[in-house]
Amino acid sequence: MSMDYQQGLATPAFGKCLLSSVELDPTVDKHNSVNVCPHSPTSRPGHSKSRSRPRGMIQKHQSRALCFNTHASSPSDETYYNMLSLSRTKVLQRTIFGFLPSCITRRIRPLSSRKQKLHPTSYLDGLRGIASFIVFMGHYTEENLGWYTEPYGMYEDGAPSSPLQLPFIRVLYSARPMVHIFFIISGFVLAYKPIMQIHSQQYSSLANTLSSSVFRRALRLFLPSICTLFFMALAVYYGISDERYAHRYFTLSSQLENWWQVCWWLLNTCWSVNNIAHVNPTYNPALWTIPIEFSQSMILFIVLIGLAQCRTQMRLLLLAGIMILCFYGGILYSVEFLGGMFIAEVMILNDGRVLGSPASSPKMLPKYSLEDAATLSYRSMIKEKAMQVFWIMNVLSGLFIASWTNDHPNELWGIRFLNTHTPKPYKGQEVWFCFGAFQIVIACTQLKCLQNIFNTGIAQYLGNVSYALYLTHNLCLTALEPRIAKRLKTIFDLKSSTSRHLFWAAGLTIYLPFILWVADIFWRAIDIPSVKFARWLESKCIVEKPSKR
Repeated sequence: MSMDYQQGLATPAFGKCLLSSVELDPTVDKHNSVNVCPHSPTSRPGHSKSRSRPRGMIQKHQSRALCFNTHASSPSDETYYNMLSLSRTKVLQRTIFGFLPSCITRRIRPLSSRKQKLHPTSYLDGLRGIASFIVFMGHYTEENLGWYTEPYGMYEDGAPSSPLQLPFIRVLYSARPMVHIFFIISGFVLAYKPIMQIHSQQYSSLANTLSSSVFRRALRLFLPSICTLFFMALAVYYGISDERYAHRYFTLSSQLENWWQVCWWLLNTCWSVNNIAHVNPTYNPALWTIPIEFSQSMILFIVLIGLAQCRTQMRLLLLAGIMILCFYGGILYSVEFLGGMFIAEVMILNDGRVLGSPASSPKMLPKYSLEDAATLSYRSMIKEKAMQVFWIMNVLSGLFIASWTNDHPNELWGIRFLNTHTPKPYKGQEVWFCFGAFQIVIACTQLKCLQNIFNTGIAQYLGNVSYALYLTHNLCLTALEPRIAKRLKTIFDLKSSTSRHLFWAAGLTIYLPFILWVADIFWRAIDIPSVKFARWLESKCIVEKPSKR
């Protein structure tokens, strides 16, 4: 027997041949009781069995016998089973790593994970992540410690007020203003690339960008939302979650029918753009923002198309006019989305990021004397410091407005003045939250210190999982709180300020890791695949461009 032939018998492929026996191999010849070994000469393509000579038949039977003898004595079986066990180990490892948060797997396997690169507007992703985290904090605090939603020093029930109720500090759990920050950032992000293309006069690319955005927007928003509602419907039916937001039906089919009705309602309410007094969806009240996100995105795309070929100054003027009309028409969410577009254009003009634009083209430097240069440098430094102070004051003003209490706002100095001077047709805090959100977002585009904070690893991670965290935190709270909050209340009597602080901190310590873990899994298992599915579906639906010859 030749050396090459012996090595061929010991290969893993030969082991697979042996394991795929007559009854398992669909390619076996039904008229022969023994399968032909793939290493025998007769297994080569084009070999004719009917014309084989008797000597060839003898060699054929010898090769068959050789196959089975080797099956009994060679280590190919062991090699194949080792490979099989190795593949099972890899599957198990991937499953375990799949259930670990991505921030942990990156530390365990730093070489297999790509380091996230920061882009010029990454700080807005971090701001969105922090805002999503504050939404969770707000829902957790409102549900477990309603005292903290009252003004500091007011309506105390035996225990003194907490420092957490003070202005600025209470922003840590002020969920309502964060939604307005979401809307402004969404308008900015959706308009940023199209405006860059407008300034570069790449109108063909602009058409492709807007077409792709319109096609994928509904899938991007509603696929993860529908999955969240499905999980919450199952959790309510099987008793994992309490019936805080939805009732349990007697049969699973009835529960799923109700889930589908909620999904249909979510899709049908997209165009209630003037409905400021929104209705919270069943199962997950936080999803009231999703139809607004979709409808306002479509309005933003229409405005981008309509103003694409206008001169820059005229486009900004017309955009401001549309925002004023929407504001006095009561369509506050359109003001926020279009305001994000306005901020994006002004930022692009200031930074000169568009190739070929006047801001980025080289200019002849004017000739100054040393004294003039020193004077200009001093004046520019004073102006820069003054602008920094101005934007810091805007941030403080926005945070103070975000400290607006859910109830009894007239008990607070400053908030009382704003509440009594609310412009029509608005009532209460909504319009002021809009103004405060604009102050915070615009200041973030101007202050490097804030950008550095939101570009940190924690903020960027929260930005990655922000949508998943927003969608899943109510699912986690409705599952954990009925089981854990009762036990914590037996430990902390909640009659003193200290016990309430400890109860609040203990709940966060228990809930927060689990909620971030679920959000991370949801982000990787549903959110990212939804984005990829939308892109894949778009690639299958669009018209193929003719090849250039």
